[in-house]
Amino acid sequence: MAEIPQNVLNLLQDPAAVKLLVSCSAGGRPHAIVAGTIISPAPDKMAVGEVLMKKSAKNLKANKKCSFVVVKGTEAYEINCRYVEDQTSGPLFDGMKAKCDAMNLPLSAVKVFTVCCVCDQGASPNAGKKIA
Repeated sequence: MAEIPQNVLNLLQDPAAVKLLVSCSAGGRPHAIVAGTIISPAPDKMAVGEVLMKKSAKNLKANKKCSFVVVKGTEAYEINCRYVEDQTSGPLFDGMKAKCDAMNLPLSAVKVFTVCCVCDQGASPNAGKKIA
């Protein structure tokens, strides 16, 4: 398990950053989606609201390995994770539900992940370097 560095956490909280969830089918086919509900509730955890996420949800049940990508300008990071569980109640779900309700988005669950490692993927000589 790894912890996300503060500069990456800051970028995750930036509303102007693009956030992606990349899952993979049991057969190895990648599937990437833009997901504005991606958060880090703790430095070693990631979460995303399950909103109209049929293919990604199916992939995560079959293959628990996934990545989150966050990008703004030339700054970019990949957060490799392992899917842990769906939460359908509790504080994390309630907070995500309030955000989704405000955008008229139907929240089914909050998917929770443990962080395995974090890599710099920005447009710099550090691209591909493991930072956590």
